[in-house]
Amino acid sequence: MIKRVFIWLFFLAAAVLVGQQLLKGTGYLLLVLPDGQTSIEMSFWTALVLLVSSWWVAAWLLHFLGWLAHPLRGLKNHHLRFKNQRALKLTVKGLVELAQGRWRRARKLLSKSAKDSGAPLINYLAAAQAAHYEGRNADVEAFLKQAESSTPSAGIAVDFLQARIQLDQGHYEQALATLVRLHEKVPCHPVVLRQLRDVHLALADWKPLIQLLPDLRRHQIGSQEEINQLERQIYLRRLDELLKDVRLSDNFIAVKNLWDGLPAKMKLEDDLVLAWLKVLVKQKEFGLAEQLLNQSLKGAWSAKLVEQYGLLPKEAEPKRRLLEAEQWLKERPNDSVLLHALARISQQQALWGKALEYYQASYQLEVKDQLCAEMSQLYFSLGEEVQGQFYQKLALQGLQRQLPALPLPLKK
Repeated sequence: MIKRVFIWLFFLAAAVLVGQQLLKGTGYLLLVLPDGQTSIEMSFWTALVLLVSSWWVAAWLLHFLGWLAHPLRGLKNHHLRFKNQRALKLTVKGLVELAQGRWRRARKLLSKSAKDSGAPLINYLAAAQAAHYEGRNADVEAFLKQAESSTPSAGIAVDFLQARIQLDQGHYEQALATLVRLHEKVPCHPVVLRQLRDVHLALADWKPLIQLLPDLRRHQIGSQEEINQLERQIYLRRLDELLKDVRLSDNFIAVKNLWDGLPAKMKLEDDLVLAWLKVLVKQKEFGLAEQLLNQSLKGAWSAKLVEQYGLLPKEAEPKRRLLEAEQWLKERPNDSVLLHALARISQQQALWGKALEYYQASYQLEVKDQLCAEMSQLYFSLGEEVQGQFYQKLALQGLQRQLPALPLPLKK
């Protein structure tokens, strides 16, 4: 708007200047030819008009001569413009058909107008998408190849659509290869990172996901809580994967390296601690298992870990564990899980009376079927049949409460 105002002001100033010159007089222009005897005299304004007219005539003559040299060029250009306009209309119509779900018609319109379109890449990509929805997989591949050949620099756009189609078709291995190639080209693209995450999850590729986690966190692919849950899931699944054959020494080293490489906050997760504890116990690393539980419980008290402290094998120094657990009891005298763990550790040392005291104390705080079953077993072993039957009955009643409500035959 401002630019247009300045242009009008310029023309107005020029008109005023010309008007002032006209009022002062017409002036004249004298041209003397080289022979010195011939001269041409005319008014200045007449000379100006002749000059402008001559320029216009010369430009027209040059254009006319150019047309004479190539008389069909104009028709050719007009024909090209007509084809481009027609292709544009077909492209727009094809895109509308695609948006409305008429895949077959969209595919035909878009592919038909691709060659004459000014941007064939759009036509081929949209046609490939229509063919995918139509279920014509062979056409999809053909259109994607044509798109890449029509615009070699648009390989990223082609890969994006190809990855999306492969994901829709459930071809996760192929999609993974495409996404890895895309990730190398655009490592910070959030859509690529999100799709890579989803494909690795679908394929249960936990190790690559561990390597991808820093990028997911850096580029905030999901909320902080979602990323934390994903991180927990990945490490748990990776541990489970390695635990399938933990007897192999090489695999144990791999699990140990994974645990050592865990972020500090992950080492406080109960599930991860229990998974690593399972490995240590299976490898008979009882000292490391006890140390792991001690350190974890000092960092954050957990009923699950306290229970495992009482379930460590007898080889895990029960005397030392009993002293340690009794120190914890001073701070948590009404912790039923800790009392249950103390009862188990006491029983490992053949301290039957102390074990029963801790069992009874835990029972007073919380009645559990497992606790009653263990008490019943100990009482029977000590020859106290009445007490053994009492707690056995309680354990059985608890078990019966957990049974599904199924029909039973009537008593005869």
